[in-house]
Amino acid sequence: MVLLADGKGLVWDSMSAHISKAVKAKCSKRNIGLCVIPGCLTAYLHAGDIGIYKQFKDILCALIDDWKNSNRVEYTRAGNPRPPNVEVVAQWVYQAWKETDQSLVDNSIASAGFSPILDEWFIWRHDVYGRKFQQCWDEN
Repeated sequence: MVLLADGKGLVWDSMSAHISKAVKAKCSKRNIGLCVIPGCLTAYLHAGDIGIYKQFKDILCALIDDWKNSNRVEYTRAGNPRPPNVEVVAQWVYQAWKETDQSLVDNSIASAGFSPILDEWFIWRHDVYGRKFQQCWDEN
């Protein structure tokens, strides 16, 4: 979805995988702006944490349970289930995202303070991180 949007950007937490050189290079190559939320602010500014993940994870868990109870599960010689292949997991994520209510996504983003008007963003006005965020945003 990010690949198809104008003015593309990702806002996510400071997990090491999100801020790796490889991820930064790939996003830069695709002209995707990055914004990393400091760990202490994730619960307040990350739209996923505010409302999206509950419904998304509920849908994803149902898809995983369906797979577990199907004949598509492969087993090792010892009888343990093999993890699903990457394509299957990618399809689950795609399907769960498509089934996540768009109004929930919009409301979660709005609750995080994000709007087309930068001055309305909570992080933009934050007393400790606001100026630093503004500088980072302007650099990208």
